[in-house]
Amino acid sequence: MPDFARRDWALFTGRRIKQRLQPVKPFSVCWLLSSFAVAPHLKFSLWRGLFIIVAMAREYSFEWSLNLQSSPEMLWPFVADTNRFNHDAGLPAVRAAQNASNARAGTKRLRFSLLGLLVEWDEYPFEWVYPYRFSIHRLYLRGPFREIRVQAEMTPLAEGGTHLRYQVRFAPAWPLIGDAAILWQVGVVSRFRFLQVFREYDRLAQRGASQFDIPGAARFAPGGRQRLESARQAIVAEGEPRVFERLAWLLEHADDLALQRLRPYQLADLWNLPRRAVLEAFLRAARAGVLDLRWELLCPSCRGAAETHATLGQVHSHLHCTSCGIDFSVNFDRQVEAVFRPNPAVRVLPEMYQFCVSGPQSQPHAVLKAQLQPGDETILSPVLQAGSYRFYASGLPGELPVSVCEEGQDAVTLTLRPEGWPETELRLTPRPLLRLQNASEQTQFVRLERTAWRDDAATAADVTALQVFRDLFSREALRTGEEIAIGSVTLLFTDLRNSTRLYRQIGDAPAFGRVRQHFEVLQQAVAAEGGAVVKTMGDAVMAVFRQPVAALRAVRSAHTALSRLQGNPALAVKFGLHTGPCIVVTLNERLDYFGSTVNIAARLPGLAEGGELVFSGEIKNDPEVQTWLQQNGVQPVWFQANVKGYDQPFDLWRMWV
Repeated sequence: MPDFARRDWALFTGRRIKQRLQPVKPFSVCWLLSSFAVAPHLKFSLWRGLFIIVAMAREYSFEWSLNLQSSPEMLWPFVADTNRFNHDAGLPAVRAAQNASNARAGTKRLRFSLLGLLVEWDEYPFEWVYPYRFSIHRLYLRGPFREIRVQAEMTPLAEGGTHLRYQVRFAPAWPLIGDAAILWQVGVVSRFRFLQVFREYDRLAQRGASQFDIPGAARFAPGGRQRLESARQAIVAEGEPRVFERLAWLLEHADDLALQRLRPYQLADLWNLPRRAVLEAFLRAARAGVLDLRWELLCPSCRGAAETHATLGQVHSHLHCTSCGIDFSVNFDRQVEAVFRPNPAVRVLPEMYQFCVSGPQSQPHAVLKAQLQPGDETILSPVLQAGSYRFYASGLPGELPVSVCEEGQDAVTLTLRPEGWPETELRLTPRPLLRLQNASEQTQFVRLERTAWRDDAATAADVTALQVFRDLFSREALRTGEEIAIGSVTLLFTDLRNSTRLYRQIGDAPAFGRVRQHFEVLQQAVAAEGGAVVKTMGDAVMAVFRQPVAALRAVRSAHTALSRLQGNPALAVKFGLHTGPCIVVTLNERLDYFGSTVNIAARLPGLAEGGELVFSGEIKNDPEVQTWLQQNGVQPVWFQANVKGYDQPFDLWRMWV
């Protein structure tokens, strides 16, 4: 580019921020136009055609740098949330293309409309290293661009803060018009928008804010505020009053994008409120018509939503993830998450759009994702938390287990070979130096991800184990014949001792009244500990909990309350407790549980006396249960017993409650 053009460009873009326009080729639009001015008589000659061909082969590189006060770890949730960033920067919403069958291998065919112009491209997977950098590569089929590469790098500064470097590389598809579009859209429009958004993210990170603190223009439906206020008592009920105030603030001030997907556990952590209190308040708000409840079915690979349904009756046990191209079985305690959004009668939201389909924050469990061509080598240094991880590669069998601890290795070289990963576990420090080498003959997409699922998801196993859910959404059930696995659930069975004699002693009506009274006591104790009564069977109760220690506390609370009931003879209840995997089904139009765990738990009360709890070794070995027993000075007695239907005797424990 001539010197006068560089000077004009510098004046045009301003001096507050470093921005460089770097044509990779030695030709430029200015040079091309000046040539036409010197030789206008060329018309449509071969000479002009040559200039057009050269112009089409060029590439522009825009680079912006600025220093921010927040650390890379603080900025990452904002900057790496590319869906949020593209929305805040004013970029158009994207959608999957109809003709995606001929997309390049490993890419997604996407499109958007820009000023009435259809733009379509094949997008390669994002690459990133938490919390320092990410990049994306797009090859265009329609529109003024031929190719785009974007890379963001965040480097910690010695004095604190972050040096952010954002680079965009464009190759135009159309001569002259493509150049003009690039110079205007990226060099002028996007520059000011992007930098404004980055500075706003820095301000949010500095004050410990989240995406929910980004203000938006609330569009309440006619009467929406009145409906919200009239539902106050139903939402608060006997729960935490502060939840309603926080929810009302969200509906009043949060922007549309943040409200598209409200996750109660995530919000509870942000608000520093009990998770169960927030979840129960959201369920009451959904029943009151303030929120809508949705069930997202999460892919086990990318952990994005493969499907979203309004009821459990629409959930299938087997699904396909189009993003990952895999089939998977649905698990109730991992892959079905309850999310909420405002009811249209309260707050009006636009149709749910996506502005980026697969950025780093869409897969927060993955801390590293890199592409290596055959023979490539790269050095990466992610920031890891202590715990278990695993390495995957798209073209290698198996996985490499990784343990992160202070005693791990500081530097490791991993060579990707066709035969697969090493068989031994890899131990790394929280800030390792990883050298990856691709010794295979195919391109490898490598990722390092946490093995543990995020614990801020209110799963279907959590929600359906709440008494509030079963009371408010009693018709929510799976389709008849549908069976969905649940990895771990705690089941409590009770049996009222000598109930037949009770009916003979005091008569049917008084005895039935006392049995109902004992049901109410049990349900209150179960609900107080976050459990739910699944059903009653004669004078017996089946209840479900997510944690064994909660069931143990409920048993003690119920026994204490029953001992205080007036009447003669006194009521004595036998309790049995077991935990393990089972199957969730619909029986008699309500959610129920089946499997070996249920069968064992149902038989344990028969081994107990009145006022006694018998529980399994799985309960005894739970760390929270052991802590509770020690704190309460309880020493359960071990014994062995046969359980009907099983050949081997069981190791069991009994305790007086």
